Parts: sequence; C-alpha cells; structure tokens
Amino acid sequence: MNDRNSQSDLRSEIEGADDTGLVAGEELITQAQTMLPLLREQAALPHEDLHAALPEGHDAHATIDKLHAEVSGASPNPRAIEEHAGALRAFPELEAIVAGWWENPRTQQFIQTLGQIGV
Repeated sequence: MNDRNSQSDLRSEIEGADDTGLVAGEELITQAQTMLPLLREQAALPHEDLHAALPEGHDAHATIDKLHAEVSGASPNPRAIEEHAGALRAFPELEAIVAGWWENPRTQQFIQTLGQIGV
C-alpha cells in the first residue's frame, strides 16, 4: 500500500509540473540541445572570408577569432556572440559579411536556441 501511495503522489507531482509547463519546457530544452550541433553547422561563421577581407595585422582579426571560438565552443554565449558581431560590423570591410551572416534565419535560429537552453 505504501508503494502505491508513493506512485500516486509521484504522478500527482508530475501532473502538477505539467500544468505549470515545466515538463513541456524540459521537452523544448531537450529538443533544442539535440538540434544545437545541426544549427551550429548551418550557422557557421564565414571566418575565412572575414579574415580575407582585412589586411594582415588588422586589430579585428583577434575579434574574428573570438567570435569563431564562441560560435564553435561547447557552451556558446549568445550575448558574447552578439557583442563580437556588433564590433565587427563597425568595420566597413566586414559589415556586409557580418550582416549577411547575422541576419541569416539559420544564424538567428541558432542564437534563439542558445537562449532557450540557457547555455
């Protein structure tokens, strides 16, 4: 009887969590985490094109590398990605390349997914 009460209590707790959206939220997070590698690949930063658009020794090369590392890293930070992209857009030689990448729906989906899973 005690085991049956425990199961009933557990079911009630799960149903209560489901009513608050916690279970659905966890499902979305799991789905987003599963999709992250595919989204990362589709939102690949054109870092070689960015480097090629600048002369050697230009200060922005370091920012390109930081952005590439952030996008490619195990736990990308969407705020850091946005900050680096914004800094690079300030350079006329890079603005069109960065804007094309940043405004791509696949890149935006990648950033949105990072926000959903809270990495």
